[in-house]
Amino acid sequence: DKYFTFLIIKYNENFEFQVIDFKHIESEGVNDGKIVDVFLSSQLIREGLNQIEKKNKLIFKYATVISNQHNFECINITGFKKINGSQILNEDITYVLNDIKQTVLKNKKNKSLIHLFNTSFNLDKKNINNLPIGLYGEFYTHHLTLFLLPQNDLKNLKLIFNKCDLNIERVVLKPFVSSISHLKKTDDGTIAIINIGKKNSAINVFYKNSFLYFEPFSFGSDIVMKDVSKICLLDMNVVESMFNEIIFDKYIKEKNLNYLGENFFKDSIYRKISISHLQKIVEARIEEIIDLIYKKNANIFSIIKDVKQIKITFEDINFQNNLKEHFKTKFPEDKEINCCLIPDKDHLNSSLSTAELIFNGWEKEAIPIIQTKKSIISRIFTYIFT
Repeated sequence: DKYFTFLIIKYNENFEFQVIDFKHIESEGVNDGKIVDVFLSSQLIREGLNQIEKKNKLIFKYATVISNQHNFECINITGFKKINGSQILNEDITYVLNDIKQTVLKNKKNKSLIHLFNTSFNLDKKNINNLPIGLYGEFYTHHLTLFLLPQNDLKNLKLIFNKCDLNIERVVLKPFVSSISHLKKTDDGTIAIINIGKKNSAINVFYKNSFLYFEPFSFGSDIVMKDVSKICLLDMNVVESMFNEIIFDKYIKEKNLNYLGENFFKDSIYRKISISHLQKIVEARIEEIIDLIYKKNANIFSIIKDVKQIKITFEDINFQNNLKEHFKTKFPEDKEINCCLIPDKDHLNSSLSTAELIFNGWEKEAIPIIQTKKSIISRIFTYIFT
């Protein structure tokens, strides 16, 4: 919603990439990561593309697009095949995959497949780390996770880039690529990442490097400050100043009966409000946020039990500095909770992760191609079961 980001990369024969140029411009015609004005968006992208092509003396025909819209659909589904003691062949795996894909796409005619993850393999009720080709068994099950984008949204993206004389080679979802840096720090690629933005939040769940689940929420850290403003009848500028200066984490296990100082009320009437009262309001609202996203979210009950590591990222630096311990205490004790600030260069980090993803691939992903590019390199790093 803030920027259109351009990244030019060059690959060598070892599939290592070098950044040639990077540029971002303020975006228009976008709402919640979704294109709502094709004319405005295409005009800005064309201008940015022309500038970066002229500067680097290059002309581009294809692009990979990172989409930050959240109206995609996540589907988890399991297929199976009876083996009856025979050896599992590649054809058996292909049969299960095609059957699942055809079933989903038949029932989701207005959606296009963007990401497809091989989430888990099971032979005779035993989990297997890799495809069990060559093994013998009675019953094989294959769990897939599919991410689907509305076809009209994909058509709009294609239309915008066609107006810029570009073909979309692939669309990737930002919630996936922005999580890659966190995944690399886990032992087995199993983690829940909770993003607390100022106005919106989301949870991403990964199981052994497979993107298993995503859910957005239309509230963020601002709701805590708005609640304080409403209950205490305080102006938002006073509340923002409090959250900037008061380290609420100091008072988790102890009461602070002191009152807000008059320095917080420079431009408004002084109100006698205790720190303890503010603490209760903040704690109650944070608990409600964690309940909605995680603890009482029925959508994740069945998939979160094996996740021991949870990462919480904040857009507001005051929540990272002054309130992260409040968030940590709301989770079960057997979970490892880590907090960090969403980096200012998150748009660049996501682009760099995508650059790495394109050529190195992702071990649990089968890659759907939006626009087939007839080149040897393209065929090397992409594959799809058909």
